[in-house]
Amino acid sequence: MTSLTPEVEAEIDAILSPIKAAHPGISNGQIVNHLPEHLRQPFWERAVGRYLEAELAKVEPEGEATR
Repeated sequence: MTSLTPEVEAEIDAILSPIKAAHPGISNGQIVNHLPEHLRQPFWERAVGRYLEAELAKVEPEGEATR
């Protein structure tokens, strides 16, 4: 079961939005240190999920690849 509820996402965004605005290009490894301990795992769940979605979107479905 994931700990990433809409409420947790909103809490993460409320903390990170001003930090990202003040420090464009800050890495996830740097920004996670600004989160309270209870939000760090959900933050990484979201970051990994977004990364995987982006990478999977680049993969062509089997049978549709052009040669």
